[in-house]
This record gives sequence, structure tokens and C-alpha cells, in this order.
Amino acid sequence: MCNQLTWTETAHCRSGVHCRTCRDREGGRPWRAMMARAFVVSSLDWACPQGKAWGYRPPDRGLGDTVERVLDWTGIGPVAKKVIRKVTGRPCRCAKRREQLNRLAPYGVIQPPKRRITNAGPRPHPNP
Repeated sequence: MCNQLTWTETAHCRSGVHCRTCRDREGGRPWRAMMARAFVVSSLDWACPQGKAWGYRPPDRGLGDTVERVLDWTGIGPVAKKVIRKVTGRPCRCAKRREQLNRLAPYGVIQPPKRRITNAGPRPHPNP
């Protein structure tokens, strides 16, 4: 145990970083079981201290979140995860791909275009 601290009292819980996983009633159960081994919890299906309902999904942060949502909505995502695990014997690493896509194409963040220096001054001749 982690000094008898309850999960809901931690900064990680209050930050909202884990809401997507925690509020997934079935898919988040293994994650909540892991938290139950490290912290004091009332049950594996504890109530959210911030009042978020089961099935809560935060707004999409980028392209990766949108791709995941569409694949889950169409039913392709869960099937693909099972097939990948069965064929390779390893997890699909969907979360890693989602985060990479979110970093490549974030929503709500406008990046200024990178400027190239086209005229850096005269160049020395290679053969003086």
C-alpha cells in the first residue's frame, strides 16, 4: 500500500489525466485493479470524485483521439485489437499510436510556420 492513501486523493486522479481509462467501466477494470493494489479503494468500480459518469471521454486532443473514437464507434477498433493480440501474441500499442498522432496533429494549437533562412549571406567559394 502507498501509505494508506486512497487513489481519489492523489494528484494524478485530480488532474484528470486518467479519466479516459478510469471511466471505461469494462475496459478500464484491469487499470483500476492495478490502482487497487497500490492504493486504498472502496471497490473496483469506485465513484469518480469529480462526478464524471461511466463512459466519460474527454474532448479529442488531436487526430489520434479522433481516429480511436471513430474506430471504436464503427466496431473496427475492438476487433482489430483482438486480431492483433491473437496474431502477434502482444498488445496492439494503440495508445502509443494515438499519442503519436495527437502530437503530430493536435487540435486547438496553431503552430507558426517554420521559417527558412534563404539568404544567409555570401558563401565562400569551395576552391579559392
